[in-house]
Amino acid sequence: MLTIKAPAKINWFLEILGKRPDGYHEIATVMQAIDLFDEISVEDDPAGRLSLSCNIDLGDPRQNLVYRAAELLRDQYAPGRGARIILKKLVPHGAGLGGGSSDAANALIALNRLWGLNLGNQVLRTVVSKVGSDCAFFIDGGTAICTGRGEIIESIQDIVGVNLVILYPEDVCPTSKVYQELAGHLTYQPRDCYLFHDFRYTGNISELAGLVFNRLQDAALRVSSRLHSVWGETAHAPEVLVRFVSGSGSSIAFLMPDRSSAETLAQSLKRRQLGRAFAVKTLPRGAVWE
Repeated sequence: MLTIKAPAKINWFLEILGKRPDGYHEIATVMQAIDLFDEISVEDDPAGRLSLSCNIDLGDPRQNLVYRAAELLRDQYAPGRGARIILKKLVPHGAGLGGGSSDAANALIALNRLWGLNLGNQVLRTVVSKVGSDCAFFIDGGTAICTGRGEIIESIQDIVGVNLVILYPEDVCPTSKVYQELAGHLTYQPRDCYLFHDFRYTGNISELAGLVFNRLQDAALRVSSRLHSVWGETAHAPEVLVRFVSGSGSSIAFLMPDRSSAETLAQSLKRRQLGRAFAVKTLPRGAVWE
């Protein structure tokens, strides 16, 4: 049995550039892997069956991104092979943290090894992009600029070891509703993420904090009354350099100066019963095996 960890992500930057003819939105975002993980174990099934089990209720497993990605990989590159896939969920669902997308991508990395396929990462990105727009990022992870639907990946220098607190306010923020809310408000001049192209993180947290931006943040705060309430209650959290909604919500990320302040804030948020809080660090690219 092989076990791989599937990291969550935050978005340092997220701009919506417009709606495409195919119905998707054109985006420009800077995605960052963090050390909040789901866990995926895979083992061979000699009978050639694919199966997916999980520690929480997934509904029909065949509709899950992990199963769909695994089925695509098998159909294209490993006909007749089977696997038992065991998913242990910790990353909150519907939280803007990319948990389901990361699970799909990392399941393919694990199956690529289990089945001895020796496929390159570009092939895996192509396969997993068919099941989700932001899945491709998680094949490499680290820090990357993602454009198109989110499937065009440009790796930049990794921003490693930065401390954050992730607060999930126990409310799902449906991405479609957030986009609808954004569309219903005034037009805006899109921002460019060009500053990240040449950004070299040298430990200057304030410089990084000044680059953070999320076009969907205000829309997410309008969609979720719970998120709006928690946002107000965390306005004066101590030692926070910047806070921002991750992706389309509903998680809030707090950029912190060090590990001690991050752990202190996470404990405080838990005590105040504002949601599930995690002290995390940013990760470099590369798979994380158990």
